[in-house]
Amino acid sequence: MKNLLLAAAFGPLLLVTVASGCTVEQPGEEETSSDADAIKRASIVSRGEEWVNAKLHYCQAAHNAVDFDSACWGFEGSSHRCDRQSNAAWNAYRSDCSGFVTWAWGMPPVGDGGYVTSDFAPFSNKFSHTIDGHNLLPGDALNKTNNEHIILFKKWTNPGHTAVFMEEPGCSSSQPYAHEFTSNVSISGDKVFVSYEGATFYAIRYNSATNDGSSPPPPSNTPSADSCSHGDGYCTETLQCDNGHWIFRADDATSCSTVQNVQESCSKGDGYCTHTLQCDNGHWVPRQDDPDKCTTGPGVQ
Repeated sequence: MKNLLLAAAFGPLLLVTVASGCTVEQPGEEETSSDADAIKRASIVSRGEEWVNAKLHYCQAAHNAVDFDSACWGFEGSSHRCDRQSNAAWNAYRSDCSGFVTWAWGMPPVGDGGYVTSDFAPFSNKFSHTIDGHNLLPGDALNKTNNEHIILFKKWTNPGHTAVFMEEPGCSSSQPYAHEFTSNVSISGDKVFVSYEGATFYAIRYNSATNDGSSPPPPSNTPSADSCSHGDGYCTETLQCDNGHWIFRADDATSCSTVQNVQESCSKGDGYCTHTLQCDNGHWVPRQDDPDKCTTGPGVQ
């Protein structure tokens, strides 16, 4: 959501448009591309943790630059300048959500301190692209579907269901600084509903991110695991076929177009598990319905 702020404290009346949570691209801004070198996923996470460990305060400006976000003025005093911990490595970056991801991905602080949410996929593919949410790896990101907020993915705690994220949340937040949070998620293709945020995001990946041996493989969605060839919208009693794989009905309950009131058959044998499903008595059931019987398959912990 955009707010119109009247910044009378800076001399003549100045009408400014800002985002309540992040900086978004303004009309007339030149679109630039990143010349950043490849960066390892462990480095992306480490860079994000630097801000989290410093509890770097949210600000829609570079260090000591004028910040027109009135929600932050209580922290910045009468000068309305970005007053936060100084560090030569990151002073040139905005410490808002998109500035945070710009920093973590090792990209240059273009413009007023970093790229903005509309520069990231799916709104622009100049340096990132969307991915299936099940395939998120450390250092990937999630960009909100209404182009208002972006967060960094750190790791899975329960693949496909619960994950740890990092973000710069905005000055109106109870924690107006870089922090981590753990949240349940629901996945439908490249869209990920993050319960903590109460919103749906696109799963995205930096084109220059590289694996370094510290990143685990994404949850398996291979034909031998939980692939689905029935077509989008086909539903069983518990599952739905979405973008080529099975998801729980509860994750996308409104999109069922063809419903079969039987559970999908499974010939893998009792105890065979994927990351989301388990073969039990000849049919697939959600993992949480019988989690202690997983003996074989890609989902065995």
